[in-house]
Amino acid sequence: MKVLLATMQLGRGHTQGTERYVSTLARGLRARGHAVVALAGDPERRGAARRLGEPLDGDDPLLHYPSHGWMSVRGLSPHVLRPLLQNISPDVIHLANPAHIGAALLEAARQARIPTVVTVMDFWWLCPKHTLQHYQRGVCDGDVTWQECLRCIAAGHHRAAVRRLARVPVARSVVLPLLFFGRAVRSGLAPPEVARWARRREYLLRVLNDVTAVVFPSQAARRRLEPHLRAPARYQIPYGIEPEYFDADRRARAAAGDHAARDLGQVTLAYAGALAAHKGVHLILEALHRLGWHATRLRVAGSGEAVYERRLRALAEGLNVEFLGRIPAAQMPAFYGGIDLLIVPSLWPENLPIVCLEAHAAGVEVLASRVDGITECIPDAAHLFDVASAESLAERLSAWQTGAVVHEPAAVSTAEEMVSRTEQVYREAVVQQPTAAPGPAPTPASRELPQRPVRRAGA
Repeated sequence: MKVLLATMQLGRGHTQGTERYVSTLARGLRARGHAVVALAGDPERRGAARRLGEPLDGDDPLLHYPSHGWMSVRGLSPHVLRPLLQNISPDVIHLANPAHIGAALLEAARQARIPTVVTVMDFWWLCPKHTLQHYQRGVCDGDVTWQECLRCIAAGHHRAAVRRLARVPVARSVVLPLLFFGRAVRSGLAPPEVARWARRREYLLRVLNDVTAVVFPSQAARRRLEPHLRAPARYQIPYGIEPEYFDADRRARAAAGDHAARDLGQVTLAYAGALAAHKGVHLILEALHRLGWHATRLRVAGSGEAVYERRLRALAEGLNVEFLGRIPAAQMPAFYGGIDLLIVPSLWPENLPIVCLEAHAAGVEVLASRVDGITECIPDAAHLFDVASAESLAERLSAWQTGAVVHEPAAVSTAEEMVSRTEQVYREAVVQQPTAAPGPAPTPASRELPQRPVRRAGA
C-alpha cells in the first residue's frame, strides 16, 4: 500500500506531538512494507523557500507543502494539488494536522477518488486557535461568528496594542479585520481565503464530512467533534509510545508499593511541553512558592511564547528551576529517567497529552489538572488537581511528598499497536469508494476496531 501522510510541519527539527505521531506512523508503516510519502509545510520558515512537492533532504521521502499562515482555511486550490496527487498516486491519504496548510488536500483527494483518513489532533476544526479557549466565557463550543473569533485571538495576542483593540467596540469591528486579514494577505494568503474565513466552520465541517474515515485519539476529541459528523467512519485509536520509553524495572518497583515520604532536597519535579499560557506552567511555580519548596528541583523542558517565558522566569526567582529549552525526542527517555514527578497543569481541554503517556510508560508519576482529555489517561483521581488552582496543585504535591498518593501503573498503548490499528483503518478505507458528491449518510458510521490488549509498562 502507498500512503501519503500530510501535516502542518515535519522534519526541520520539529518534534512536538503531531510530528511524533506522524513520524511514528511512517516508521511503523515502512517496517510493515508499505511505501510512505510525507507532505508537510514550514510555517516557521525554518528552511529555504520551496515549491509544492519539492523534496527535502533526508533518507525518507518528505515533500514540501506551501503554508500561508494560521488563517489558512482551504489553503492551496485543489486543482493545484491534483497533479501532485497524480504523480504520487497514493492508495490512501492521511491528514493529521491541517493548520497553516488548510484542507484543500482533502478536496483534491475526493475529486481524484482517493480514500482519505483524518486524525483529529486538536480542536482546529472548530477553533482557529485550536484550543477552544474563549477569552470571556471559558471553554468555547466553536459555534461563534468569525468576528468573535478575531476578538478572541486579539484578546490573547502577545502584543499589548492588539489586546487593547479587542476591548474597543469600533476598533474590534473595523480595525481588527483590517489588521489580521491585511497582514495575512501580505504574507501570501489568497484573497478568497479572507471570504472563506467568514464561513470557516461551515466549510471545514463539510470537508470533514466528505472524508472516508476519522480517527480520534481520545474520547475528549470524539465528544467535541463527532456530533458534527454524519458520513465518515469513526475510530478511536490512542497514541502509541515507542519501545525506548518503556521502563519495565521502574514500573515494577512502582507496582510493589513503596510509598515512603520523599526528601524534598532529593526529588526532581518536571514539566514538558509548550511554554504557553493555556498550558498553565505558571501554576507549578506558584504552587512551589506556596509550599516553600525553594530547594526542590524543577526541570522545565520546552519552548514557546517569549512573553510568557519571561513571566515564568520572573516567577522562578527564589526557586530551584532549570529551563532546558526544547529537548530532542531521542533524549526524552533519558529526561524521564531523571525525574520523580511530571506535572501537567493545562487550563483547557486536551486531546490525549503524549507527555502523560510517555511518563506512564517510563514509570514516572503524573499530577495533572482535571480537564477533558487528561482525565482519561490518569487512572487515579488522587493524581488530579483543580483547573487553574495553584492551591489545589500545592495540596496534591504535599500529599505526593508524604507518600499519601499511591502510584498505580497505567495502561499505555505501544507504537506497534497504534500502527497496526491504523493500518486496518487504511485497509477498510481502500475498499470503500468515496462518494461522488457531498451529502448526508442515512446513518452514522461509527466503528470500533477489535480491541487489542493494551500493554502495561513493566508487565
